[in-house]
Amino acid sequence: MIGTHLTADLIGRLEEDFKFKKDNVNHLIDEVILADGQKLLYDRGITALETAVLEQIEVVNKKIQKVVKAYKARIEDDCKSDLFWRVAEVDLGAGTGGMDVVTLECTRLKLNYDVFDTVIEGSGSAYRGSGGRAGVGIGSTVAFVGSTGIVTYYPVNKSYGNELIDEDYLTQTPGFEVNFINDHKFGFSTKNKFGLKIYSEPYDKDIGDTLVSEFIGICTAGFKEVIVMEDFISIGNTIGAGQLIVCDKPGVIFPGTKVVGIGTTVFNLRKFNIPGISTSTNATTVGIVSISVACGVGVSAPDDDDGNFVDFRILNDPPDVNFDDGRKRYDLSFDQDPFTPQTISIATTSTIGTGISVYIDNSGHPTSAQSWDRMMKDFPVEFGGQKEPKVGAGKALYRDGFDHAPIGFGGDRAQEGDTLTVQVNSGFGTDLSSPTYANTPITLYEELSSCSTAVNDAIADATAAADAAETELNGKNSDNLILLEASNSLRTERNQIQLGIHGMRRVLYTLNEELDRFKKLQKQLKKKNVSDVVE
Repeated sequence: MIGTHLTADLIGRLEEDFKFKKDNVNHLIDEVILADGQKLLYDRGITALETAVLEQIEVVNKKIQKVVKAYKARIEDDCKSDLFWRVAEVDLGAGTGGMDVVTLECTRLKLNYDVFDTVIEGSGSAYRGSGGRAGVGIGSTVAFVGSTGIVTYYPVNKSYGNELIDEDYLTQTPGFEVNFINDHKFGFSTKNKFGLKIYSEPYDKDIGDTLVSEFIGICTAGFKEVIVMEDFISIGNTIGAGQLIVCDKPGVIFPGTKVVGIGTTVFNLRKFNIPGISTSTNATTVGIVSISVACGVGVSAPDDDDGNFVDFRILNDPPDVNFDDGRKRYDLSFDQDPFTPQTISIATTSTIGTGISVYIDNSGHPTSAQSWDRMMKDFPVEFGGQKEPKVGAGKALYRDGFDHAPIGFGGDRAQEGDTLTVQVNSGFGTDLSSPTYANTPITLYEELSSCSTAVNDAIADATAAADAAETELNGKNSDNLILLEASNSLRTERNQIQLGIHGMRRVLYTLNEELDRFKKLQKQLKKKNVSDVVE
């Protein structure tokens, strides 16, 4: 016969299991925080090395940006124009005497235009556009009208799909030819910028800032006190019971040692000559940190072993740690792949030092971060294989502009968005060398005056400075590669710690799932209709 206190026995068993699992969770959380603290020196070394390289890169990129501004100033000086006429629509044979009617729109140079659809209408077209009109669109292109009236088609952006116009339309409309140049950067000159390309994977994501405080300290072997050899007033309010304490010198602080209390005493810091600490008095208030486990090895200031001052660090949960039902949740899903997807991005001052590896980039590829499954790189594309995304530091765009500015009927300058409807002899809107407006010949552009010496010199000087900065950076390439090799070697060591943290967080997920399950079962057993049956 089952005992008469089955419900109480089950609840008691669950409480024991819950406590055991929760103790495991708390211990593992401490291990995660300690492991994160071990990364600190690697973090600092990596950041220092990469910052030295990034600062040189930023000098070059800033010089390149000054060239961009010099070109823009030339447009503003009105000796170059970044406006042009674009063919928006052609109505074949709809004009006087069967001439073609062409609608133009004044358009400003851009790197990525809206997707235009140059509509060609008329009896020769076998297709119908919007509104029931017969017509075909030359999509994804900019129909640029040059100063001589010749129309050239350019792609609106880098995603151009190499399909200008339906082949059926070309065969049904003899004489229609398209002057196409596959360059979406027309009207611009480009310069590849420099950057640091970071490769990142799920396991390298930091849990947050676990460092509470860092100080030079002393302690005596066998005693449970660490003396803070700094002005305690500035750091004392950050230290509290339950936080972990670690030491750079091996054997001083045992793993898992925690702060149990803090106090103060008066100490003469002047005689120690501690770097970075100045005091004009013989009596400075310093902290006494009481710890849970006695120091294994004594530390003096400076230390007797090597003459250096020894750093202690206080670690705790990061400020933004997630709490759920009173529990700290560091867990990651057990199914979280530590290596996929890999994300490629360009370093900024806020992301420097992150990721699993870093390299100098001057490819000119777009700066947008992209992710991929690197495990699929050796498979054919038709079987799900993937190629590494093209991510780079981007390009600087020098706005060359044009020697002519668009004008309307009457000779007034056209403004962006203005339209003009003209008639031309049959040419399917590709030759506007002799346009008419209201049966009167008109000119589409006016020639601009030559740029001043000052404007040209500004561009020349800025370009020379950028070139000199780039030459200097390239001259230091071997040195910078050594810096980044050292940084990546430090990353290799840090990556091993991060992999350990990632693994512990996945175990925490399993333990927290079990705790959630125990808690749910406890609530169910305490319900009266359940406890009445399971007595």
